[in-house]
Amino acid sequence: MQINNYLEELLQKLPEKEYIGLGNPNAKILFIGKEAGADTEVEMFHGNVKSWKEKEFDYSKKYIPKETKIKNLNHTWQRYQKLYECILAELNIQFHKNDKYEISFVEKVFTTELSSLHAPNTIVAKKHTNFKRELEARKKNFFESKFIQQFQIIVIFASDKKYIETFSGEVCKLFNVKCKGVLDPDSKDKIWVHTEKEYSEVPKLLIHTRQLTNSIGKELIPSICNLVVEFIKDNSIRLDEI
Repeated sequence: MQINNYLEELLQKLPEKEYIGLGNPNAKILFIGKEAGADTEVEMFHGNVKSWKEKEFDYSKKYIPKETKIKNLNHTWQRYQKLYECILAELNIQFHKNDKYEISFVEKVFTTELSSLHAPNTIVAKKHTNFKRELEARKKNFFESKFIQQFQIIVIFASDKKYIETFSGEVCKLFNVKCKGVLDPDSKDKIWVHTEKEYSEVPKLLIHTRQLTNSIGKELIPSICNLVVEFIKDNSIRLDEI
């Protein structure tokens, strides 16, 4: 896997423990969650600046998870996988799974988190002393970077206002997009749809919705899939060439 120039530049600017993400940095699609799920006492290496610099691991390789928690089809990453497979199926892109728990979306998607502070759950995360300060700094130093801004399709899975505004203002400013509105205003799982501004040279789609937890409605993933597939088709984007 080749690391693109935008990521190389970013790695030189951020501290070694800053979380970058996992997956393919050359992808067209970016998934953004709230924070990585892990005990706060555990020092995370995979996905941080140091691990990307050392280039010991290829984070874009599909794998069968050993962790019991990820071998749960309701786990966030399994929901990401379901969305990814839905997109491929609608685009008639062939794929094969060696195991029903296999994670392969990392081959053509990059995933990161709004917060660089990992925690076992959101409640614990928000109690962290530096939660707000770190989040504000990360938005400026990480999310405004050319690396993040390069992705044409961005899906933010976070409906908690403590992480990012659930309406258009902050999202529009941070990702340089305009809000078109809510896909289905009456749905319990709101989907805010954003596109590039008039002066932008590259087409862009940003979807902002809730985190993919156990209680999501059955229409949320198919609805996100339809928006992504329509955008890909309208703009002749080739996922199979990544």
